[in-house]
Amino acid sequence: MSGRAVAWLGRRDPGYRTIRRAVRLTLIGVFVFYGGIYLVGSITMALYAVFTVFAVGVLAHLPVTPWERARVLLAALPVAWVLVVFGTVLAAHIWAAVAGMLVVGFGVTFLGVGGPRLAGVAAGLQLFYILSSFGPYAPDTLGERLGGVTASTLLLVLAELVLWPDRVTLVRYPQRLASAAHAVASFLDVLADVLSDRVDPGPEPARRQALAGQAVNRLTFEELPATERPTSACRRDRAMRDAAVALREALDFAERLAVDTAVPGASAPTGSPPPPGVPGTPDSDLDRLLRRGADQIRAAGRTFVGEGEPIGAGEPLRLHRTIEEIRARPRGESAQEPGLSRLWLDAIVLRVVEQAPILATAARITARLPVGDLTRLPGQPHRPFEYAHRPVIALYWERLRVHLTPRSVHFQGAARIALALSAARVVAGYLNLQHGFWVLLATLTLLRTSAADTRTTLGPAVIGTVCGAAAGAGLLLVADRPEVYRGVLPVAMVLAFAVGPLLGLAWGQGFVTLLLTTLFAQIGPASLQIVQARFLDVVVGAVVGVLAGLLLWPRGGGGELRRSLSHYLDSAAASSEETVEVLTGRQPDRGELGRAQRAMVLAEASMIQYQAERPARRNEGVDWSAVLIAGHEMVRGGQARRDYRPPPYPELTDEVAGPLDDFAHRVRRAYGDVADQLRRGGRAYEVATPPAPDDLPARLRTLLGAGGTRAEALDLVDLEMWLICLTAHLDRIQTEVDGASRQLPLR
Repeated sequence: MSGRAVAWLGRRDPGYRTIRRAVRLTLIGVFVFYGGIYLVGSITMALYAVFTVFAVGVLAHLPVTPWERARVLLAALPVAWVLVVFGTVLAAHIWAAVAGMLVVGFGVTFLGVGGPRLAGVAAGLQLFYILSSFGPYAPDTLGERLGGVTASTLLLVLAELVLWPDRVTLVRYPQRLASAAHAVASFLDVLADVLSDRVDPGPEPARRQALAGQAVNRLTFEELPATERPTSACRRDRAMRDAAVALREALDFAERLAVDTAVPGASAPTGSPPPPGVPGTPDSDLDRLLRRGADQIRAAGRTFVGEGEPIGAGEPLRLHRTIEEIRARPRGESAQEPGLSRLWLDAIVLRVVEQAPILATAARITARLPVGDLTRLPGQPHRPFEYAHRPVIALYWERLRVHLTPRSVHFQGAARIALALSAARVVAGYLNLQHGFWVLLATLTLLRTSAADTRTTLGPAVIGTVCGAAAGAGLLLVADRPEVYRGVLPVAMVLAFAVGPLLGLAWGQGFVTLLLTTLFAQIGPASLQIVQARFLDVVVGAVVGVLAGLLLWPRGGGGELRRSLSHYLDSAAASSEETVEVLTGRQPDRGELGRAQRAMVLAEASMIQYQAERPARRNEGVDWSAVLIAGHEMVRGGQARRDYRPPPYPELTDEVAGPLDDFAHRVRRAYGDVADQLRRGGRAYEVATPPAPDDLPARLRTLLGAGGTRAEALDLVDLEMWLICLTAHLDRIQTEVDGASRQLPLR
């Protein structure tokens, strides 16, 4: 191989992971195929064993590390047994097999809702039912079928662990969290020093802010393979998502604090409201609280990666109690402007430090350590980290239940797969196509989430199949001895498992066709009928897939994106208004927050699927990431304020809280107008940004003058600050962009 080719392969396949994996799969595939035929004397066992390797090599998407790949394969083995038994029993009648395909196609695909690793093995698992549900009806061969699947899976597990195991160079998500926690804690340290006048600021705060921003930005999911993203319903993944959001919140509020206290070189997030009065400093002892929060964030970072002693189970609750004690202490500031400016800054400091117990608890959950309960504080109606105390099966069931609606892209995808495979099974059965399961295999391989993406696969698939069939026909014409096929099989396997991922669908289909031709030429008559059947089956399967894509939710995630995100934006706005009304004691909890959280799950799923599709012209011009960020700010911000705040204060009179309630209502109406325009397909007019009340100092003076507590004043400032930030997000949503922003923000 020339140096240029080696350099190209090194760029295309860093670390030669794809090549090594193809060689591993080929060694196992050749061994189980010939072992089944010549050692065991069972063609059936050989066929099921080699198609297990095919399912893993071509259809499944496994995690990055060898141990996790092995764990996923072992977990999938019992499911494969069930599907083989199910298909073997239902193969007696075509309509029984079709009904089974409908159930299996939907069920296996829909279970991918639980997380990316479940979704990664779903297509591979479908193959076990597809293969066993075709004739001949032979329940007496069930033992050989299960034996082939089992032997092949166990050998694949062994090969992943000992046969050229991959060196993992990817920075895993817990490591990213640890790095971000260290960077944010370092920024908080220098802020605490600056606020206590211990150091001359110089350029250090700006440098540490930049490093913290870079580390937190690496917590977005785009840099990670799908199987490595913490998006499943399990406790550990949910904790890592909560940790990422807590770090983002801590950094955002720390940046606001740096700007509002006039730290040189500091910059604040877009839309940060200015403090009332002139820049000042927070209370003298809050710099010590800030430093304590930094220490806990740093300890949480070490816990994510198992360095040193993990943070104690009681540490988050102790810090949270300290925060509450500082909030509730007798006020020392006056009701004049300097005191009001200090209240503003104190509210920001407390918001920063409140993220530390959240991060610490999430770190212990991620490390699979027992956690304390942050709800044991007077008056807390909600339970943070409630999922840490629930059974895993209940968490997955909750995720499935949310998506059990035709408005979910996961539901649509599962229904599309199930109906397409069932239709392909009917066609293959009634046309009595030779090797009819190839029809379903083609449909499964080529079907995409949108009609446009499915159509783009048709040309490469047909071209690749024609070329592969031509190569297979040439092989069948010139090969007159079995030794030729035995020599070609390993080469065809390596090419099928390696070239497709490296060069694309056309090459993959071509070498898969050559591989199947070589396989079936050794277990039956070696005639041109094999390549003829392969070509016909691929064309039929592709046509079925294209028709399914055209008839069943043809717009895919892009079609659902506008509806789901506009609905989410409207629900989130309603929840933000309700949050203010609940905390000021004006209205009871009406369940708006729960509805917004369910809408958030569906909106994020639409966005994730849309990221993998071709951009839709009808979605251009809208910053969909800004829509998601605004919704997350309303939902998560409202949840956090409800989780850690006591019942409404009787001292918040209409004079004090009335303008705040009115501001929340105007913000909600503005977001509702924008959401309605997005739902209808575009912005018909510019929605005016609701101005904040200009009487906050007067209302704070009224509150403090009437004997209101410092905690009440801090909460009033915090709510007003939150609503002002929401108006800034409203402006960003209405800013037209080129194309369509498709980045998935942290949640």
